[in-house]
Amino acid sequence: MRLAYQGEPGAYSEAASLLYGGPQVETVPCKSFDDVFEAVVKKRATHGVVPLENSIGGTIHRNYDLLLEHELMITGEVELDVVHCLQALPGTTIGDVKVVYSHPQALAQCERYLKDLGVTVEAVYDTAGGAKLVAEQ
Repeated sequence: MRLAYQGEPGAYSEAASLLYGGPQVETVPCKSFDDVFEAVVKKRATHGVVPLENSIGGTIHRNYDLLLEHELMITGEVELDVVHCLQALPGTTIGDVKVVYSHPQALAQCERYLKDLGVTVEAVYDTAGGAKLVAEQ
């Protein structure tokens, strides 16, 4: 089984893919939700794993729209507890943090904390992608 998901390796959607398919599953990282659906339609993946509901952010309408647009069906469900962590390079103190990079959903879920911290937020395509961006700076 090949499961397409949105994000970099280590993304929450990859974790959901592994929960769904087990450790033997092959995961296919994609840049966007659109790319996940395209991977399934073009048979680069047997299934796509995308979030549809979020207990804090609510429904992710775009993914329902993509299901209809591509005439695909829901074949399973995974519940994933998401715990966000503020990560930085070694030696960085909380006072050193000026910008936080993450997926818009994660930024929305942590909005109050980030506002209290007084940092600038920058939306990127994926939480793991935000970590990768910081690591490469």
